[in-house]
Order: sequence, then C-alpha cells, then structure tokens
Amino acid sequence: MKFNPNKSTFGRHETFPLRYGWLTKGLEAIHKSSSIFKDTENAMTDLGLGSNMVNALQYWLQVTGIVEFNEGEAKVTKFGGALLGDSGDPYLEDEATIWIIHWCIADNAELATGFYWFFNHFSMPRFKSGEALQALADFVKQELKKRSESTLKSDSSTLLRMYAPTAGRNDEHLDSPLALLQLIECDASAGYLSPRSLRPFFPPIALHFALQQRFAAQPLQAAIPFRVLLYGGDGYAAPGAVFRLNEEGLMNALSKVMERYPGCYDLRETAGLHQLYRSDQLLEQEALLAAYYQGKDV
Repeated sequence: MKFNPNKSTFGRHETFPLRYGWLTKGLEAIHKSSSIFKDTENAMTDLGLGSNMVNALQYWLQVTGIVEFNEGEAKVTKFGGALLGDSGDPYLEDEATIWIIHWCIADNAELATGFYWFFNHFSMPRFKSGEALQALADFVKQELKKRSESTLKSDSSTLLRMYAPTAGRNDEHLDSPLALLQLIECDASAGYLSPRSLRPFFPPIALHFALQQRFAAQPLQAAIPFRVLLYGGDGYAAPGAVFRLNEEGLMNALSKVMERYPGCYDLRETAGLHQLYRSDQLLEQEALLAAYYQGKDV
C-alpha cells in the first residue's frame, strides 16, 4: 500500500499489542456471526475480552487484511482464509506465517501509519524510546496533519511492546507473536536494538509474498530496482527495510526465492543498476499460500 499523507491512522489499537490467539479467536467468532463486532457487550461475552480489547482485536483483524468490515459486518477475506483457515496455519505454528503478518502490518501505511513509518523510515539501529517517539513526531510534523503527543506516544510504546520483550515482563513477550521475529530487542545500555542483518533463516515464502504484493500494487511496472526493495523511497513498503535485511541478506533471500520459485523473478543488471523483474507466472496470494501450507510450495 502506497503511503498517502491524506490517509493515516494512529492509536486505534487502544494500546493493546496483537496477542497470540487473537486473530484465530476473531475468525472463529466471525464464522459464527458476521455481526459480532456490532454489539460490544455481546462481543465481550463471546470473546472473553474487555471492551477496549474487543476494539483492539477488531483493529488488528482489519489492519492485517484478514477481515474486512462494512457497516459493522465482518467478512473474512480470501487472504485471511488462506493464511489462517483450516488449510492454512490457524495457530501460527509456522514462523513464516508470523513474518507474513508482520509484512501486512508494516505495509499498511493507511491503517498502521506508525508501524509503517518505523519499519520503512526509521533506520537507527540503536535507540531509546524517546528518540523513536521524537523521530515519529518529526515525521508527522513534516508529512501529515498534526497529531497529539499522547496519540503518538501510544503508537510508539505499543509498537515497542509488541516487537520487543520488556525486561522482567515475560508475559508480554509470550503474548505477542511478533516478538519472536527479534526485529526489535531490548538492550541494557542503548534501550532498543533494531539493526539490519543477514537473517540466514528468514523464510523465502515471506519475501515471495511481499514481492508479489509489491508487484500487484504496481501492475504496469515490470521491474523494481534492487535499491528500492532494500531501502524504499517510492512510497511503498520496502522488503529489505520491513524485514530488517542488510544488502547481503536481501540478496541471499532473493536468491533463495528465485531458486525455490523458478520462473517468477529475474534479477538483471542494466547500466550498473540491479533490477528485479517479475514474470507472468506469479500466483494469486491465496494460491501461493495454499501451495505453501499444503507442502507443494510452487
């Protein structure tokens, strides 16, 4: 999703990070009643959550693209069914599922603007929470309409709690599947660490999914410069930045994708510029995920 300064969202998570089981719980409830989120009192009873948590769950279902809401009526998307349905990975047992969920959040510049900003624009490998908050405030001041300091602080602190385990608070770590990715880590001296690295065990399917989404967003563009995939700069989420891959790490991950999914991409060098070309063999998101979870992975 391309960043649009006129469409941005902060703080709708009610300060609650995405927790283990929430997405599956939400999907199961929606299958029983598509109008479950219309009545907060009933939703609280059926979901076993407080009112603010119900609102947060609705937000995370929407921001990940797993559920669409129309006048309060909820509908599981084809993508949501393929990812977390019975034939997918409903209990997030495959780490690749969590990487894909992470991409969906960091790519959603409209509904998760603070998360999009952090993973695509904030590049400090070592930082304190106050530095991240100030950088977000500077970004908002320059690019967006004014937001209250408390709203931005809510977004920043929720992001850090969702991705980085807090010392002495192992419960929060276990509650957030995104913390397993180790994209942000606590550091006694620096505060937080979020460096780019090789990530040798990064799952190729996650990058394949992200690349497919990037090309789908620009159907008339046959190629994307490698540097744009690594650093961004065109308004879209950059896989290298979102997955915190350094140059060698992204190149290695691309090589694995092209080896595992032959015929889908071609990396060429023209006039000293590396560009990734797509083919016409790219599958739809749902077909790609179905093949992966069924073990065909083609």
